[in-house]
Amino acid sequence: DTVYADDRRRILHVLAEGAAAPQVGDRVTVRIDWPRRHRLMRLHTCLHLLGALVPAPVTGCSISPDSARIDFDLPESTLDKADLTERLNALITAATDVTVNAITPEELAAQPDLVRTIGAAPPAGTERIRIIEIPGVDRQPCGGTHVANTGEIGAVTVTKIEKKSRTNRRVVVAFA
Repeated sequence: DTVYADDRRRILHVLAEGAAAPQVGDRVTVRIDWPRRHRLMRLHTCLHLLGALVPAPVTGCSISPDSARIDFDLPESTLDKADLTERLNALITAATDVTVNAITPEELAAQPDLVRTIGAAPPAGTERIRIIEIPGVDRQPCGGTHVANTGEIGAVTVTKIEKKSRTNRRVVVAFA
């Protein structure tokens, strides 16, 4: 399994129960559960599209293999499930390439609007910051995994819009 360490900055790879621990210098083989990983990539990229449709700062998100949620700093909800679903699927079926680029911290400082998630700045001390771009839709720093083209996401449905607090709206999306 792969889990975060207590400091939430390091990732730990945990051996299967009963497996012998490798010694320093041993070669190991790591296998990715591709179907699960691809579902996560599809939903992660979908959240980029959803974030582009809602003109509000992002306060959090979570992704599982079957659904994902994104929270917005939105005092009054004008969001509609059917409308968001329709617009989201239109962006998906546009089959736009998802590109990965990089900028310097100075370039990011000159474009603070690129950081959409409140309290989640890119790591300090790096020379280059990874930028995900869906041309004409979204451009922001992101270290996550993404599909190569929005068409890979497949049809989705906005399943729920919740008021989580006075200024927080949660939007949940799942595969259709």
